Amino acid sequence: MRFRFSILICSLAVVLSQAQSDQSQSAKSQSASIAEKLVGAWKLVSVETVGPHGEVTYPYYGKHPEGLLIYDRSGWMSVQIVSDPKPVIPNSDSRAGILAASPEEKARALEGYYAYFGTWTVDPSGPTVTHHLRQSLYPGERGEDFVRQLSFDGEGVTLVAKVHEAGEDHQRRLVWARIQPSL
Repeated sequence: MRFRFSILICSLAVVLSQAQSDQSQSAKSQSASIAEKLVGAWKLVSVETVGPHGEVTYPYYGKHPEGLLIYDRSGWMSVQIVSDPKPVIPNSDSRAGILAASPEEKARALEGYYAYFGTWTVDPSGPTVTHHLRQSLYPGERGEDFVRQLSFDGEGVTLVAKVHEAGEDHQRRLVWARIQPSL
């Protein structure tokens, strides 16, 4: 009797171990599939902030910002966004000219631009993509992890970030269109 019980317990352990392994392999496969879809360059289509009552506003980037998001196969990513209207001052084509600009001109240029880079990972259970910031235009963001809900629509991807601003919970919805390789 004890021998049969031991055999039953061992068999159950093997079955459960195999089920866990199958689930782990399935999650890895889903993660790889989502990651493969994200790899490449993306052009910004829109940035909307959705308030707690569903109202849509454009508080930071305007209605027609421009941007570029890149995910590479080695696990690195970067994003750059220029607001609408685009900053026009300081009007210089050199770093020396920018550095010589007045503090007010520098502030206006900073307000119209946003950028960061780092590594990225995918969690298929969300599904989410997490940007692990190595550097950012805003020093306080360095070392942060930005989690984005994601959904694909044809050749586009929508990333949604949950943010708390002005005492309320909002969602920042960024819509990106895949840039086709030109080489």
